[in-house]
Amino acid sequence: MGHKLEVFQSIWAMERRAPDGMEWPMEEKFRMVKEGGYDGMSIDMASHDIPTVEEAKPLFRDYELENILVAFPRGVEEMKPVYDMANELGSRFVAINAVAFPYTPQEGADYVRRALEVAAEMGVEAHFELHRYTLTNDLFFTEQVMDLVPEMEIVADLSHAVVSREITLPLDEVHKAAFDKVLARCAGLQGRIATREQVQIAVHWPQHAEWVALFHHWWEDAMRQWRARKPGGAILNFLCELGPPPYGITGEDGTELVDRWDQGLILKDWARAKWAELDAEDA
Repeated sequence: MGHKLEVFQSIWAMERRAPDGMEWPMEEKFRMVKEGGYDGMSIDMASHDIPTVEEAKPLFRDYELENILVAFPRGVEEMKPVYDMANELGSRFVAINAVAFPYTPQEGADYVRRALEVAAEMGVEAHFELHRYTLTNDLFFTEQVMDLVPEMEIVADLSHAVVSREITLPLDEVHKAAFDKVLARCAGLQGRIATREQVQIAVHWPQHAEWVALFHHWWEDAMRQWRARKPGGAILNFLCELGPPPYGITGEDGTELVDRWDQGLILKDWARAKWAELDAEDA
């Protein structure tokens, strides 16, 4: 059995936050995502998001969409209700954005091990996401934690690391090695492209071409390595998570300068096309 790619949209990314105040109803979001050709959606689960999860729960079934849960725990004990919900929803996995700030890599490793142990005890697949203002805020700190926890895999939102390290192009060897380590442990990819100063850019604007090329290279590399180390039948998730303002850049009147829905479709189509190329290579 071959490997499979699933491309998801994000319920959070479907928020408009536009000056007109209009938001799509939850079911309209599901209809759009299904008709847009996505395989599923991610849904955030913090305490204030529980009503949203409850509203979305039957719609995953009705629209035949898969899901992943995105969690923001402070302590490991906060993960238990998230893992319970993941079992209830049949989530592909839980992406952990730990709002915890251990000072040493060993302290970080202790947190990661415990969170993964609880996930295993509850029969849930869980991975830590590369994200600012979380345990993985710094790329080099994360790299050291990964060295201490060999079973730790990463949901690679590389945009956060690009901005937090404020990297320059061409990429220097030190940062190249650090990003390569993340790509080698990738459990999922997030489709957002950053520059050293902006975490979310328009993928079709010519001034961003060198950054788009870098992310395409990284994503292809991660896909290749994932396929080489995972057993047949495994599923790789590519999440198009283009955030609403202030992630989305706005003009003076508060209106976004690009259509994030269209941008997500561009990323979806790129991921599918690249995966098809890799399938053809392996045939």
